[in-house]
Amino acid sequence: MRVSKKPVLYSILIGLLLMTISYFFQPLMPFQSIAHRGASALAPENTLAAFEKAIELDYIELDVRLSKDKQLVVIHDANVMRTTDGEGLIEDLTVKEIKKLDAGSWFSPAYAGERIPLLNEVLKEVSGKTGIIIEMKSPENQPGMTEILANMLNSFKPDNEIKVQSFHINEIKKFHQLAPEIPAGLLLSKHLDLFHLASYREFASFLSVHHLLLSKSFINQAELFGYEIYSWTISKQYQFADMQRLGVHGIISDDEKRIPDSIIYVLITPFLKGQDFFKTLLA
Repeated sequence: MRVSKKPVLYSILIGLLLMTISYFFQPLMPFQSIAHRGASALAPENTLAAFEKAIELDYIELDVRLSKDKQLVVIHDANVMRTTDGEGLIEDLTVKEIKKLDAGSWFSPAYAGERIPLLNEVLKEVSGKTGIIIEMKSPENQPGMTEILANMLNSFKPDNEIKVQSFHINEIKKFHQLAPEIPAGLLLSKHLDLFHLASYREFASFLSVHHLLLSKSFINQAELFGYEIYSWTISKQYQFADMQRLGVHGIISDDEKRIPDSIIYVLITPFLKGQDFFKTLLA
């Protein structure tokens, strides 16, 4: 006995149509643009060049690690190999050694000679121009980082807002105790229940959440506790509209939103999302 495939096909088509209609009629909420490691689609990440290109956005986001001589260096990786012409761990290199490295040629010859900046250099460069979100990279493994950052920001009088975030809960709690005037937040790659949302509110005012974990219900719950919600890291243009429809407060991305929310783009968005979904499953 043969079973007709038409009902299944019709169900899929109707489902896609309903998704498209629902997607189209949900309102697009305003959001703050947060440049991931600076304008890292346009210039080498975590450099003054990348930050300068992101000045017009609401915030730049950057990463800090401690050098061998206990200075805050703006770099994402523990090893300099990926983004410079050198090699070695940041924690094993002095600032003098780090400053000799070329941090731009890997991206483009146009940025040859770009250097890894120190945090205090970035603060001076962008003060009064845009907000800054500083991520402490592995502070639990770098003794003194949290204290050094708190002391620096307590003594720095910015003309723009500065925020600090980390995946490490205890270090963010410590940072809040040392610098209570500086907004602190948690980076999340897993779900939080209501108990944790309530308990973390004592020291965190915002949550930076992986975009695949976000839902309207989670955002509504978090807002009840007074959190701002930022999504990371948005890499596809259609995902901007997804995040706006969820109502996130900020979007962390390598590139700014450029594609207009046209009817044609809305119609093909479910197919783009489906394609990305299957790529994720097969990866």
